Amino acid sequence: MGKLDLYAAVKRHHNLVAAKGYKCVMTTLIGSQNYGLDIESSDIDTFTFIFPSVEDLAFARAPVSGEFEVEDGKCMYKDIRLALNLLKKTSPNSVECFVGKCHFFEPDYFSILNKFLHNEEYMNYMVHCNYSHMLYACAGMAHQLTKRNMPAGKRYSHAIRLMDMVDTYLNSLDFRFLLEPLEIHLEEARSAKRDTRESMNDYYNKGCELIAQQLDETREKFVLTEYKEKVEQRGLELIEQLQKELLLEYIKKEVVNGN
Repeated sequence: MGKLDLYAAVKRHHNLVAAKGYKCVMTTLIGSQNYGLDIESSDIDTFTFIFPSVEDLAFARAPVSGEFEVEDGKCMYKDIRLALNLLKKTSPNSVECFVGKCHFFEPDYFSILNKFLHNEEYMNYMVHCNYSHMLYACAGMAHQLTKRNMPAGKRYSHAIRLMDMVDTYLNSLDFRFLLEPLEIHLEEARSAKRDTRESMNDYYNKGCELIAQQLDETREKFVLTEYKEKVEQRGLELIEQLQKELLLEYIKKEVVNGN
């Protein structure tokens, strides 16, 4: 699917979430298309960040999250406060929501979102704000893959993605490459995802296990350097700033509109 088609799908999902009465901030593409691992049957899944109502904020009500199926995939949504807290923890899924290949920004908040999410320096810090948790999350996901009820080749494809993400995460501050499996592994991952031969199941399952073990070893050997500690601190500051600016602008607009 071309980039324009993906953008149209993401915008459509954004509007479907808004039609349920939620005040949307932005919607982002998630899943295989972000990693170049989509195949003909791949769904389009999206994640929408929503604002709480002013009343919910005033009474400190629990943030909302949920999902629903649509014709071409799935729409997931989450309160912006929860979403940004997930980014602070740093995991493959939360990072993907902010560095995905296709976003639709609600026009009223475009300037703020653009200021942060299209600023390479800011994003490099924001997605590197918790090295230890990212390594823990990737290793945990790899172990879960060995047990999930899905085709063995698809599990192996996901494991390769996690392995390459960790390699990039530790050795580069450039967030743009987090969603790109190494070229040497990309075709192997694509091929495995399409492969339904039962004769290959043992090979793929063993591959998943080896990658999970490798990620465990990487996590155990990791040492947070003084430089990376400063990167983390700057990233957390920027996430706090993004949340503050979004909520202040939202409340201001709601008050002006009499909500």
